[in-house]
Amino acid sequence: MNPQPQERVVLARHTTPSGEIQLQQRRWDDGSTAFEIISDGVFPMASYNQISERALARHSLAELDNRQGPEPRMLIGGLGMGFTLQETLDLGVESVDVVEISPYIIEWNRSHFAVLNGNALADPRVTIIHQDLYLFLTALSHEVYDAILLDVDNGPSWLAHEKNGQLYTLETLRTWSELLKSGGVFAIWSAQAEPAFLRNMDTVFTMVEEIPIVVQSHRKEPVEHFLYRGINT
Repeated sequence: MNPQPQERVVLARHTTPSGEIQLQQRRWDDGSTAFEIISDGVFPMASYNQISERALARHSLAELDNRQGPEPRMLIGGLGMGFTLQETLDLGVESVDVVEISPYIIEWNRSHFAVLNGNALADPRVTIIHQDLYLFLTALSHEVYDAILLDVDNGPSWLAHEKNGQLYTLETLRTWSELLKSGGVFAIWSAQAEPAFLRNMDTVFTMVEEIPIVVQSHRKEPVEHFLYRGINT
């Protein structure tokens, strides 16, 4: 029998211009615990889901292994609990820009989550950029990154905030593609299948793929998350 969820303890709660953000700790009857983030009523991140966040980095960097030249320069949109970031660092990237709009998530990564992600924000290869991702995107020039990874929402059609929809339009997909160097990789994390988004990716990138990843739910039962990966050749 799977351990059953028990109490949830609120560790921090803040009001922001886009709604309330909350950090809580969930406990199970077997004594285990995990962190969860709630953003404006949407549940976008939990430490027990880290397998798929780490896979986002691994499946993206695997496509760059055979390239010549310096180690990859990467952009991560959405810091979360730092699992994707830690995985990119462990895999030997040259530098990582991380764009995160919430100062509280940045703060929690330096406190609560540091023990989970190897204190990834302290790595000298990391530049943390406290900014709205879409505004950051519109200010970039062409062919900046070897890989761009997004983990901002629960998927292109399951948004933490309505305005985030502009990150996933066909027009914006073209912009993401233009920011990649030749052979670069664009990938996003999603808590659900997104067939319409996959079709849009197929019109922009040379090669696209949907990759299912099995993780645990809060009831410690298997559920599927999805990675969507496009190659810019």
